[in-house]
Parts: sequence; structure tokens; C-alpha cells
Amino acid sequence: MAFKLGNRNNTPNTPSRKPMVFKKRLEEGVIAEANNDGTIYIDESVKPNSKLYNKAVKHEQAHIDQMESGRSDYGDNWVMWEDKIYIRKNGMIDGPAGRLPEGHPDHPWEQEAINAEKE
Repeated sequence: MAFKLGNRNNTPNTPSRKPMVFKKRLEEGVIAEANNDGTIYIDESVKPNSKLYNKAVKHEQAHIDQMESGRSDYGDNWVMWEDKIYIRKNGMIDGPAGRLPEGHPDHPWEQEAINAEKE
């Protein structure tokens, strides 16, 4: 799953409600995206309530939780993880595990989201 991010607005997702999930054509190979406005985009090819759909929502909800807690944030050219800024450029992030593609499982924020898929 990719950790692709959208634009922030003033309507954050809260733990007391389900995230708003929208179907959208995403980049090839991207199943879902978490947005820091509390919404989730799921690729239009994924069937609602399928095993893949539910797994993707859990994964992306973990990213939303990370953003809401202040552990992560982003801009077009950077990702913040636990108060450290990492450069993102051309689909790559120079993160704590080295220069890896966005969504790579070795990024610590991805490791948490992958674990959340199993909950």
C-alpha cells in the first residue's frame, strides 16, 4: 500500500467515526491513499467490502492515526516522522531506513500500518 498524501483541511477524522472513503482512479500499483484531512482514497478497481478493501482501509487508517497524533505529517517535498523531516522526491523518500520508494515496508510508518492490517 502506498503512503500517498492529499491536502489538509480543517475536518480531521476522529477515532469516534469511520473514515470517509472515496473511490478514485489512483496511480498504477497504488491500492489506497491516506489523506491528512482524515479521508481515504481507494482505487476504483477494488471491490467494496472485499478482503483487499478492508485490509487497505485498516492500513490507511493507521496512517491517519499517525498524522492525527502528530507523529507524522507531510508536504509535497517532505515527510515528517517523529519530529524529523525527510525529503521526498520523484516517488522516493530519504527516510530513516535510507532512500526507499514511497510505500516501502521498511519505512517505520509503513511497518505500523502493515501491522494494523492484521487487527
